[in-house]
Amino acid sequence: MITLNQPIIQLPIKVKRPEIELLLCCTRTHIDSETAERIKTLLQQNIDWTFLIEKATYHGTIPLLYQSLNTTVKEAIPKTVLTQLQNRYHANASRNLFLSHELVKILKLFEANKIPAIPFKGLVLAASVYGNLAMRQFSDLDILVKQEDIVKAQKLLIAQKYQLEADYYGWQHTFVHSQKPEIVVDLHTELTPLSYFPFKLPDFETLWQRSRSLSLNGESIIDLSFDDLLIILAVQVARAVNEGRESLAQICDLAELLRIQQTSDWEELLHKVKSLELKRPFFISLLIVNTLLNTPLPDQLKQAIQQQIQIDPTILIYAVRMQKQLFTEVKTPRFIKLFFQHLMIDGPLSRMPVRVYLVWQFLSFTTRLVITNSNQADREVFPLPSGLSFLYYLIRPIRLVSRYITNSTYR
Repeated sequence: MITLNQPIIQLPIKVKRPEIELLLCCTRTHIDSETAERIKTLLQQNIDWTFLIEKATYHGTIPLLYQSLNTTVKEAIPKTVLTQLQNRYHANASRNLFLSHELVKILKLFEANKIPAIPFKGLVLAASVYGNLAMRQFSDLDILVKQEDIVKAQKLLIAQKYQLEADYYGWQHTFVHSQKPEIVVDLHTELTPLSYFPFKLPDFETLWQRSRSLSLNGESIIDLSFDDLLIILAVQVARAVNEGRESLAQICDLAELLRIQQTSDWEELLHKVKSLELKRPFFISLLIVNTLLNTPLPDQLKQAIQQQIQIDPTILIYAVRMQKQLFTEVKTPRFIKLFFQHLMIDGPLSRMPVRVYLVWQFLSFTTRLVITNSNQADREVFPLPSGLSFLYYLIRPIRLVSRYITNSTYR
């Protein structure tokens, strides 16, 4: 059962500019009567259209902004503004259609060479969640393959005139087409790297077995199951904030998926979340879409979040921070971001009294940051192939001790 648009809890966040509230009201595919009235009220204020479009561009929500304004209050929008948004909407639609053909081509190539592949993120979300390729902005084509197939997949792309642009320590490989640089393909062997963002998501075999089919340009492709997609989108929302890539578009992805899926075994979903130790990022992200976009939640999810807040009120700290970061002009220091990332991880000590838990998390986080988190300096001093990247966990403490001894000697 889906509840009405009642936020689970009122977070202490105030939107200071009407443009931001207008953007939030428009970042959805369906505008209810209450939201439509709020949009009309906001437009009575002196809207800075340049600022609004800049924010929508940053958050990748130009198509949603255009559709909402065009279908709700078209006559109240300056003609030049509406024309600009319309042009960008159609340009995005044309680009996405072009990229969809390229994605199908690559997937057929992989299939012919017996490489199981799961496309995910931008383009697939446009088709499966939004039901319209024009409604989602994205920069590349993301494809998940098995670790043992990555070399074979790379060779196939290179044979198709793609060039390897970047290799992110073995878990993500970025390719750019040599003749069509607007086509960028990211080959993934992990949904999110455990060494950087330590959440254990379902492995490839599990995702493949639970996958479903999706029609794209008349072709059948593989798509993630609803449960897997919901969990992954929630984790991606949390991860994006920690990386300083706060994205309203990703929050809307999660909100739209919840909107279109009204029948599911929510108890089974919650069991999967618990078994993966993802309750904290999962509930935080659901709390965000519920309070920020007034997204209705099924009663089972709503009750689970309310119970979790009583047990673990630290998730409210994170949810408030996430909302503040969305539109702030002040960048949070990396140390603070990493601490909040660490705070989000479920563990056996997560039910400690809040103050004790925060102190414990800070101490364990600091240890992890200083001792075990390899960084670019480690890789520059000791360049290793991606297959040996695990050795950086041994190299880092040795390098830090050596640097400390050297500095002490020359004081």
